Amino acid sequence: MKSLKNIEAILLSAGRGKRMRYKTKYIAKPLVKVLQKPMLEINLNYLSSLGIKNCIINNCYKNKTIDSFIKNYSYKNKFPIITSSFEEKRLETGGGIKNALHLFRNDYILAINGDSLLVHHKNYCPVTELYKRFEKEKMSVLLLLASIKDTIGYKGNGDFIMQSKSSTFKIKRKNNNNNEGLVFTGWQIIKKDLFKKISERKFSLNLLYDLAENHNGLYGTKINGNFLHASTPKSLIQIEKFINENKYKL
Repeated sequence: MKSLKNIEAILLSAGRGKRMRYKTKYIAKPLVKVLQKPMLEINLNYLSSLGIKNCIINNCYKNKTIDSFIKNYSYKNKFPIITSSFEEKRLETGGGIKNALHLFRNDYILAINGDSLLVHHKNYCPVTELYKRFEKEKMSVLLLLASIKDTIGYKGNGDFIMQSKSSTFKIKRKNNNNNEGLVFTGWQIIKKDLFKKISERKFSLNLLYDLAENHNGLYGTKINGNFLHASTPKSLIQIEKFINENKYKL
């Protein structure tokens, strides 16, 4: 497996997670457990296996539960080295990254939704492929996408439309008039410079995607594996059933 030690990551963990209902009454959503393990821990272990040394975790809702988790995880694990980025008021996905930009040294960032889980076959790593396919000369954003059939726990018609057929391809945001699209897995590589073009402090990453699309810099690549869409208590049941039936390890 190719090491990604030269890229830094951010796990977006500030959201309220309202659709999880009782599951997020006392904890931040990324701390909800899948098969007895917090989703945040699963993703940090994955990043560590990729050789990633540094990771930012932004937080707002139930931030003390995130802080406690970080303290315990860092005590038991040398890498990744975790830095907390606190938001007194939630800045949305784009604003959360912009608020933490000063913590990154590299020109591009691996940004991940803290509750977005991936499973894949032993000899294939979707995040390594994402990294290998990112061409910083022409791409502002490269999203890891999944077909609907490869997405577990998801109800919807996709988020993005392919503009061409290749291993990496230009994409556009899907509207209600389009047919079935591809689902965004919550894993992506973003050039830091793109944030300089947005003056707002609080904004969704969708604003960034629109900006990248308008400048021909929005690309996607498909996962050869499965995206586990943990959005509701029911989806957690579907995800755990899928993992057990297919004997995946988290």
